[in-house]
Amino acid sequence: MSSGHDDGLPEEHEEHANHEAWVIPYADLLTLLMAMFIALFAMSTVDVSKAKAVAAGFNDALNGPSLDKGVFSAASNDTPLSASGAAANSTPSGGTVGLDTPNSKLKQFADQHTNLQAAHTVEQQSLRAVEKQIQQKAAQLGLAGKLNLTLEDNGLVVTLLTDQVLFDSGSALVKPQGDNLLQVVEQALTGIDNPLEIIGYTDSNPINSAQYPSNWELSSARADAVVRFFESIGMDRTRMNPKGRADLDPVASNATPEGQAQNRRVEIVVQSKLIARALADANLTSKAVSNAKTNPIGSPVGNPVPTGITPTFGSR
Repeated sequence: MSSGHDDGLPEEHEEHANHEAWVIPYADLLTLLMAMFIALFAMSTVDVSKAKAVAAGFNDALNGPSLDKGVFSAASNDTPLSASGAAANSTPSGGTVGLDTPNSKLKQFADQHTNLQAAHTVEQQSLRAVEKQIQQKAAQLGLAGKLNLTLEDNGLVVTLLTDQVLFDSGSALVKPQGDNLLQVVEQALTGIDNPLEIIGYTDSNPINSAQYPSNWELSSARADAVVRFFESIGMDRTRMNPKGRADLDPVASNATPEGQAQNRRVEIVVQSKLIARALADANLTSKAVSNAKTNPIGSPVGNPVPTGITPTFGSR
């Protein structure tokens, strides 16, 4: 009995499609990507000796001067192409334009970094001394539990709880007990000239009165009151920048009375002069940024309260 077709030829079987054929080009792609990343990693780590060897090879090929006084010497501004008639930094009159060598640039950046680190260390020590002085004075007055101090990279943050310490409920009039606490802070800050950002906060309970249509106005009025108090006892007004943040940036949950009491606060941020200088150089001073911010109804945050009006409304 013959198998296959009637003509005696063997039966041809249909080839099945290989559904996993994509694996091969996919693996090739992964291999290429891995090779690329390995090459990038290898190039990211500069071997000075190999870099010198490569530079020397190019220099010899271009008939450049000796590299002893070229790109690897900080004492010379010559480049490998500074040979006669081929200098890349030649001027039409035949002179040369002084260019910093890579090594001199690196040294300049390293010196700047070292100087910034030293200045930052000195500033942190100064702020730490202010922090210690405030803590000691507040403890002597029995007010240590009414403030919190945090030393951060961008400055010293002095948080004053306003609840029954600085202000009465719904008021922006500084209480006598608050006078003592603010005097302690002001006396510690007279020894430094860092700029100050004074921020008023409330809890999330809304206030709606003739004096304060919302928590924005109340928080701004309290920040302004602290600024006016500091100014009245001799602090330079130009170093202070008040603003109100209402119930934004809570430090505790507003779901409990205890959390609400922590959120009713005034923060005095003793800003780092290094950061303030960098912002000023970039024309991004904190005052300019703060003045650009507005509250939801369009009024600038931090506007002074009209003189002669004592706020007595609300429950914040």
